[in-house]
Amino acid sequence: MKQFFLLVTILVCLCLNSYAQVYDGGPDDLQRDKLGSRGKLGKEGNELDSLGYNNVKSVIKSWKLTDFASRNELVELDTILGSQHNYNPIFKKSISNTYLGNLGSPYLSNIYRDRNVNEQFLPFSPYRNYMLKPEDIVFFNTTTPFTSVYYETGGPKGRAENLLRVLQTQNINPNLNVGVSYNLISSDGQYQNQKTKLYDFSFFFSYKKERYGLDFVLNQNSLNNEENGGLSEDTDLTDKSEDPENLEVRLDGAKSKLTNFNFFMNHSYGIGEEREVIQEMDTTYFYPINFIYNFKYESDSWRYKETVIDNSFYSHYYYDTKSTFDKVEYSNIRNTFQLVFNENKNKWIRLGARFGIISDLGKYNTRLAVKKISFHQTDTKIHNNQLLAGLFSSAGSSLNWNATGRYVFEGYKQNDFELKYELTKWIGKKDSIHHGVSVLAKLNSKTPDFLLSKYYGNNQQWNLNLDKITELELGIEYFNEKRNLKIGGQINQIDNYTYFGLDTIPEQTSKGITVLTGYLKKRFKLGNFYLNQKLVGQKGSEDKILPLPTFSIYSNNYYKNTFFNGALGLQVGFAVHYNTAFYAPDYMPSTGQFFLQNQKEIGDYPKVDVYINFRIRRTRIFVMYEHMNASIGSKNYFVAPHYPLNPAMLKYGLIWTFYN
Repeated sequence: MKQFFLLVTILVCLCLNSYAQVYDGGPDDLQRDKLGSRGKLGKEGNELDSLGYNNVKSVIKSWKLTDFASRNELVELDTILGSQHNYNPIFKKSISNTYLGNLGSPYLSNIYRDRNVNEQFLPFSPYRNYMLKPEDIVFFNTTTPFTSVYYETGGPKGRAENLLRVLQTQNINPNLNVGVSYNLISSDGQYQNQKTKLYDFSFFFSYKKERYGLDFVLNQNSLNNEENGGLSEDTDLTDKSEDPENLEVRLDGAKSKLTNFNFFMNHSYGIGEEREVIQEMDTTYFYPINFIYNFKYESDSWRYKETVIDNSFYSHYYYDTKSTFDKVEYSNIRNTFQLVFNENKNKWIRLGARFGIISDLGKYNTRLAVKKISFHQTDTKIHNNQLLAGLFSSAGSSLNWNATGRYVFEGYKQNDFELKYELTKWIGKKDSIHHGVSVLAKLNSKTPDFLLSKYYGNNQQWNLNLDKITELELGIEYFNEKRNLKIGGQINQIDNYTYFGLDTIPEQTSKGITVLTGYLKKRFKLGNFYLNQKLVGQKGSEDKILPLPTFSIYSNNYYKNTFFNGALGLQVGFAVHYNTAFYAPDYMPSTGQFFLQNQKEIGDYPKVDVYINFRIRRTRIFVMYEHMNASIGSKNYFVAPHYPLNPAMLKYGLIWTFYN
């Protein structure tokens, strides 16, 4: 299957390149075609032109679909010398994570505000940041073809780690852009039975001509993991000098597999007279009214297999004492209809509004009771119908805000709701003074995931009657781009918090839980020396139910300079990840979920990486000695109970970008 998708990727890229001369317009062509708020100019494109490497000026506009695919959120491409050594997707999203130590393994963010809580399919959550879904796709409009290749590798022979990301996109004509992306993670792991293999493939296009627009995504994710259950004895690592591959693990012959398929289409049609609006320093063209319809089909599957039974690891084998095969499948069809009234030119009232209806038809295939006599794989159909409404103002010169509400009026999740309000106030005008304050307020009440209520596996099973989870979130942030500063705070109040308890099955507490979070991001600069610091502090009211580290830190410190009139860029530095000790959750392979434990605190260990980054024209190269302090001092470098970090490894990689 992997070879098939590699072949498809290469063939599509070759086909797209054959069109390279069909559309070779300049930036004025993009403006004349009035494609709307489609992103920002690629910084690297301008830099390359000034150096004389490119004869055609590359104008790359990029965006994501947000607010139920009714709005384009500008995306700035990562094309400059910076943090390419920070390659692990989970640490791009959160500075501190509990995970199994290997690239591509399950994870849970140690920062509560960074956790994935909105996935429809529970087994998908521990892998979310590794995979792409339609809401993650970046759409493009370009004057020249754009290709980006990211490759990272490291580790000794037989235990190598590889990561590959390929993106190809270009305009077929001024109205149509087509792209493909392929991402691959293949990591053997430094310990026994730890191999991970993951890929995602996406084909997408965006079409916009006059009143009509179409966005399309076809997306496939697949993951195969070996499950080793962690080390048999932690002291084998901390007290002995054995090589990692010789340390005994708790499971042999256990594997999990996760697949995810998405098909997405978004149609928009403008009504009224077109008008121009300046939004986020970019000229945007709106119609007074947009009618939007999008269709999404998603299919998910999770499987757990154990061919060699180990009675010392699992307490129960309910159906088969010789082998285990658990399977859960889910499919969903979603139709969304929206009517969007865009902001008008009135000086005093700049309001937009959206109204819509969302219809979900879902089906779970799980092992359930049949006539209370036996258990078989059975389909359970669920549906939900919800109303959507919102008001927004995004074209103001110093104040933007967005208020959205959703309510499920019929179906499995009846009476679920979410109210969300976001506000950004610039001090001065946002296109000239980039500092201000952002405010977030959110209240939601939701039915726990279907699999949290009913599940019958070979090793765990439960049938629970769970109440709705209610959460209030309030946050405020001050940002100053000139001083490279963000500082903020947040409070979360959770009722009926639902989690996997000490016995590895779901529980729900009647206690209200409060989580206080404060964070600081600051870059200090002294000549060519930079100190990038990220600090997160957290305090929860119920540490035994929701354990969190008090402090988490990411410190990236480096020297950066350019040579030969900007043709060569150099960055040399070191980065540190650290969090205070806490009772980090353990991991259960047979459910693919993290659960509470109170036996051992994890943390209070700094992981140090040293690196060198180069930029040679369009190519960026990095060499990194990861976890360089592994053999210095204590070897107590566990990132989850019984799961240690990989030892020190030399890694290197490159990012190769093409603009023609």
